[in-house]
Amino acid sequence: MNNIIRHARWLGYAFYAIALTAGLLYYRFPSNALKRYLVSEAAAARPPMALSLKGLHPQWPPGIHLDGVELSLRESLQQNLLQAETISIVPALWTLASRAPRYHVHAHAYEGDIMGHVRLQEKAAGAPFSTTLDFRDLHIGLHSYIRSLLGRPVEGKLNGRIRYAGPRDRLMDGEGEGTLVVSNGKVTLPQPILGLTAIEFDRLSATISLKDRKVVLTRVQLDGKALKGELSGTITLNLNPWRSTLDLKGTVEPLGGLVEHLKGDAATLGFLRQGLKKLGRSFVIQGVMEKPTFRFL
Repeated sequence: MNNIIRHARWLGYAFYAIALTAGLLYYRFPSNALKRYLVSEAAAARPPMALSLKGLHPQWPPGIHLDGVELSLRESLQQNLLQAETISIVPALWTLASRAPRYHVHAHAYEGDIMGHVRLQEKAAGAPFSTTLDFRDLHIGLHSYIRSLLGRPVEGKLNGRIRYAGPRDRLMDGEGEGTLVVSNGKVTLPQPILGLTAIEFDRLSATISLKDRKVVLTRVQLDGKALKGELSGTITLNLNPWRSTLDLKGTVEPLGGLVEHLKGDAATLGFLRQGLKKLGRSFVIQGVMEKPTFRFL
């Protein structure tokens, strides 16, 4: 009985020491120093980034919790590349002593979630890293950079996965791949086409890859009631994203659902519905991202 009491006493001391240490670490956590480090890492990226945080504090399991995260290109501070309500970063403890520590990431953004991991090949600034991220039900209409990139309102839920590996300070020099799916989407047109003021679709899927500063669109497929189409080609990246060059080619075909947006008697609409099968067209998109050129072939 005495041995049991003695062991229980030492066990209690151990738990007390652990709790006291955890409390002191939480109280004395270097939030401001870590904020400055993350901001400097973003500024050292190529292209340079601007990072702002509303809050940073430790969490359990051991890790850090970020609040009000905004990440943007330094040249266009009003267009956030990422705006997250919260981001949780938890290290895989068994990797911390290695030269390639791994961190689990969970972000809540655009009314959806981003989950995955980041692995640092070395702890030095600018060293390579790799990441795999899953996107779940992100409302792309809430993403200011996508709205700005398209130049008009957009709706839809984004799901998918991306993998990337490359230097932290030269993101365009890395390599990666991904599959993305946007469901129940809508893109407003700059001017009406065939009675349509917007393109609505059930599903937009894309398979992409990155290598040698080129984004290769292996296949982009659009499926909707009014239109269906495919797209492929390359986007050659520039340090200024708006100067990236486009070389894309695709096809578009109107479907029976298009007739619902047109006016006329039943015979005329029936004739149009039969004739839609002959209206499929090929097109190209070229030029720079800032001012692309679209033309039918």
